Amino acid sequence: MARPIIATIDIGSSSIKGIVCQKLEDKNQYQILAHCVLKSEGVRRGAVVDPQKTAEIIEKIKSRLEALARIRIKNVLVNIGGHHIFIKPVKGAVAISRADQKVSQEDIERVLDEARAVSLPLNKEVLEIYPREYIIDEEKGIKDPLGLRGIKLEMEGIVTCVFSPYLKNLKEAVLSADLNIIDVLPSPLADAYALLTPQQKELGVVLIDIGAGTTSMAVFEEGQLIHLAIFPGGSSNISNDIAIALKTEIDIAKKIKEEFGKLIFSKTNRKEKLKLDSGEVFVFSTKDFSKAARARIEQIFDHIKKELKKISKYGKLPAGVVLTGGGSKIPGLVDYAKKELSLPVRLGKLNNFIGPHLDERFSVACGLAVFGLEEGEKEEEGMFSKIAQMLRKFLEILKP
Repeated sequence: MARPIIATIDIGSSSIKGIVCQKLEDKNQYQILAHCVLKSEGVRRGAVVDPQKTAEIIEKIKSRLEALARIRIKNVLVNIGGHHIFIKPVKGAVAISRADQKVSQEDIERVLDEARAVSLPLNKEVLEIYPREYIIDEEKGIKDPLGLRGIKLEMEGIVTCVFSPYLKNLKEAVLSADLNIIDVLPSPLADAYALLTPQQKELGVVLIDIGAGTTSMAVFEEGQLIHLAIFPGGSSNISNDIAIALKTEIDIAKKIKEEFGKLIFSKTNRKEKLKLDSGEVFVFSTKDFSKAARARIEQIFDHIKKELKKISKYGKLPAGVVLTGGGSKIPGLVDYAKKELSLPVRLGKLNNFIGPHLDERFSVACGLAVFGLEEGEKEEEGMFSKIAQMLRKFLEILKP
């Protein structure tokens, strides 16, 4: 039987990426059939602000992916980014409805629906709900309540919420590119599907993505999402600050950051030279360069520390920190993060993908593919389970 194929689009501040992916038979590996990346348009700080411009880029990516993978793409999974995304703790409670007092799937859906109906400010809406634990008759810590007996079923968890106009813009951009949306996933959670292992999520881990216009973090413990935050400030802001400090153009600032990034965390005070494409030489002060870049990095990590302290997880996540995004490539950042966060730190790696070599810039697109293919398998298993239940009931009826 042919394995399902899925297409995903990662809409970011600096670039928009797409992949076509297929899970390999009997392996926890994914085959990249096609990939494409183009400069982003119509996106600011992770959010779509001009749907038409973004749609034009998505349409180009769709055409290239179709040509490379030799398939027609109708449906995609897509991410949503931007610091407008936030989480809110929720609770739900319902009476168990069956006469035998066993929790049914319908009871679970009812308690989730009640929790989703949370009061939110104007122009905000719930994107998805993430249960942390179920409670049956005050017995806490239950992960899967299906089939357990009781009178009252409760659920505690969190919901991810978004600014409705930005979600509308995102959907408009994708639909205008003649594509249907299978699902929308916040960027940090898509990252997690590609870069984190079940063991890391069980032990406790924070995934930090330093993107172009925003930095995001997702915290997991006991296999569950317990916190998510996105705030303004990323690698583009570091470049902008360097350009201002050195009184130069943004393209020159980017080249200085790439070629001399190892000096950001040093205390050197000398003149360095950068040879430009025009043949000219730009001379700058390493002290001014490192001071400007480091100030922005310190601001980003102050936000991260504040969020970890808010949930009492500062220095208390055994699986530590996984860094990703363009900003994570700055030399010396791993050691700096270890010191600032009092946790072990490593760079995220895409280990389960084969085919064209993709670096971690594609982690969101790859994570969306993992999510989509896993959910597809669950639905397939659920369908076979329902058929099996029907057959068992039918055979019981036939018994003499």
